Amino acid sequence: MHQPVHSLSLPECKLRELQTSEFNYCKDLDASMPYLDQLMKPPVTKTALEVYNEECQQGCVRTFVEPLDNVLGGGIPLGEVTEFCGEPGSGKTQICFQLCISVQLPTWCGGLNGEAVYIGTNCDFASHRVKEIAKRIMDRYVLFEAKHSFGNIGLNEINVELIMERISYINVSDYTQMLLIVTYLKDWLHDHPTVKLIVIDSICAPLKPLDGSQRTTIAYQLLQDLQKLAKEHNFAIIVTNNITTRFTCSSSYLAPSLGDNYYHRLNNRIYLCKKSSNVFKAVLLKSLFNSQTEIEFSLIS
Repeated sequence: MHQPVHSLSLPECKLRELQTSEFNYCKDLDASMPYLDQLMKPPVTKTALEVYNEECQQGCVRTFVEPLDNVLGGGIPLGEVTEFCGEPGSGKTQICFQLCISVQLPTWCGGLNGEAVYIGTNCDFASHRVKEIAKRIMDRYVLFEAKHSFGNIGLNEINVELIMERISYINVSDYTQMLLIVTYLKDWLHDHPTVKLIVIDSICAPLKPLDGSQRTTIAYQLLQDLQKLAKEHNFAIIVTNNITTRFTCSSSYLAPSLGDNYYHRLNNRIYLCKKSSNVFKAVLLKSLFNSQTEIEFSLIS
């Protein structure tokens, strides 16, 4: 029995191209095609216990929002895609900044000794704000170190300048650049094994010029490729998303951009909104660890 091409570990768009060109079975492909043997291998089978143990060992990135970390089981899980959605001013970007800093802290105080990549699509990366938050966090952990008598074992190895140096910033202006960046990351990550967080703020901005179906297809493909990288290299992916108005026959309602197909590629979705000057609300809309939960919190000022 011949193996169909749709069984290969290839992106959906590539599978459609092959089938459109009447390559329906693997026997139709050139045997010298690079990596064909690997593509034809069946998926690895694991027991539920093996998957559970792997999830327990993956680790997570703390948000410095204690109620949110608690409902997420400790923080943003590695190897997964987490979305923060909300209107402008709802705290999405600041939480991303806090994550870029917390991922770098020593393991003894809840960090991962890692690095972060920040992909900005709105030309609004506020480096001065990152520095302010880093100073606040360093002050907090100097006190924590003194209180618990850790001496000089951790925070001498990290400071505000080093934190800033270990955040790689990439500005993206359109979706073609975004696709190129993801392709570039596939090789770049092999030389940067300490990267534990990649942020895309925001994922919807470079996709705005596209029509609905194009936007959905590219967003889905981006997340699929990033999800594979996150699993392979064990880092967390954060994307921010805006809120848009959807219409039905008789009414309208607010919902995250990019639609339902994109939603299915997310592991976690957290809706944010601002209630007062420094009081925010987070609603856990989708998570592998918890049911829908609502919390209130403050951000580092």
